[in-house]
Amino acid sequence: MPHRLYHWRVRIEAALGEYQAVRIALDMLGDATVEEIHELTDERDWEDLVAADIYAAERNLEATYLIRMYSVFERAIVSYWRQLPGNQDRQVDGDVMLGEVGHDEMDEGVIASAQAVRSHRNKLVHRRIDDHAGDMTVKDASRVLLAYLESLPATWG
Repeated sequence: MPHRLYHWRVRIEAALGEYQAVRIALDMLGDATVEEIHELTDERDWEDLVAADIYAAERNLEATYLIRMYSVFERAIVSYWRQLPGNQDRQVDGDVMLGEVGHDEMDEGVIASAQAVRSHRNKLVHRRIDDHAGDMTVKDASRVLLAYLESLPATWG
């Protein structure tokens, strides 16, 4: 089945939209009273949320959606890279893949920016989120990843 650039772009944009919806919901939750929060959790037959739950959701929101968005982007890059001659069974790290996919078609700045998002995502996944959560926003990451994808053909595979 051929891959379409449009579908990958839509999936990344959808992750950004979900992030924004959750951001607004957390803002509204922050304005809710304890009774309102209890009512919402009780309706769902959940345990009551405590301040630590809400704080953790706030603290991890950017990182969670940046990781998710990068996951979609990475699947797109792998699908494109695999169809290049000689890559069917070849195993390489993500940084190599980004460089090879972008080698001829892309501006070096676009590749370097995508590498920066990959590096940031790795810090979030493999180290403490708290140490790196503020280093890059979801919106900035989506802009970079979409710019990289836009250099690929409309279809492949």
